[in-house]
Amino acid sequence: MPSDFPPWPRGYAFFARWRDAGLTAELHERLRGAVRDAEGRDQEPSATVVDSQSVKADATVALTSRGFDAGKKINGRKRHLLTGRCHVVGCVSV
Repeated sequence: MPSDFPPWPRGYAFFARWRDAGLTAELHERLRGAVRDAEGRDQEPSATVVDSQSVKADATVALTSRGFDAGKKINGRKRHLLTGRCHVVGCVSV
């Protein structure tokens, strides 16, 4: 981390407080709306693109939280991402 950033525990404490209060979700929604407005689009997306990625899991990852992707022959986890036409992330699930 750059030296002008606060110590990690302090920065995370702010993030955790904002997350628990719903501020990060609100900020994301407002930024998404502003990006869509700047492109002349409606603030709410009418369509999204879903993508997924298989990620290898280390031996330290519990077996209950990983699976096997037979198509790619990977033992690990799957990440899912929803994004709109403006390339703004809508949702992430691991």
